[in-house]
Amino acid sequence: MIAEARMDALMNQGWQAAHLTQLDGWLVRHDAGVTLRANSVLPASAPFDLDKALDYVENLYVAHGIRPSFQIGPAVQPSDLDDRLAARGYEVRNPTLVQCGLLTDVLAQLPAPEVEVNISSTPSVAWTDCWWSIDGRGDDARATAEEILRRGNALYATVPGPDGAAKAVGRLALVDDTAGLYCLAVDERFRRQGLASAIIHGLLQAATTKWVWLSVLESNLAARTLYERLGFRTVSRYHYRVKA
Repeated sequence: MIAEARMDALMNQGWQAAHLTQLDGWLVRHDAGVTLRANSVLPASAPFDLDKALDYVENLYVAHGIRPSFQIGPAVQPSDLDDRLAARGYEVRNPTLVQCGLLTDVLAQLPAPEVEVNISSTPSVAWTDCWWSIDGRGDDARATAEEILRRGNALYATVPGPDGAAKAVGRLALVDDTAGLYCLAVDERFRRQGLASAIIHGLLQAATTKWVWLSVLESNLAARTLYERLGFRTVSRYHYRVKA
């Protein structure tokens, strides 16, 4: 399996912010407030002066109109950062599991799809329309989200629907010798038809990596049930600390 610290680095590469600042072992990310991952600190190493580093981060984010946020996982440095942030008024957001599996093992659990699945190296307008209609955060943020998608090497899967629209979509970020599943979304009119499994099958069949990983909200029992049935196992977890 993949070590926790490397898992953090892979997920960061799979969803890249426009602005990255190295701060004495911390990676400070910001991108117009679009998604917590792209607008939070990844604290990989302990800074020499913790209070000074925290003040710098808070001032930077406030200057950009973003709430100061940290991604907190098992590899966080310093190890007591979660408690330190809580004492400064930071609240927990989005407890998330990180799961991983051998690509060949996961693919073996998936039946061949009975629907057409189109794979491309860039997201089409129909792909983005479907994803944003489900996971979007307003029209003003869409352009920034599209830029995040295009920063990394990835595959995009679409189950076509009527009138050129998409019934379901998914993204597979290709990072080193691994792949990360992102943006799995199914139009509510076409759910419970096996389209999520079809999307995953199409993406993995087109990939040539050994490991595949994903993150799933701890509270999303339906998605967790699907991933565990496919052979994904929890290898790490994280949550965000966001300034109240």
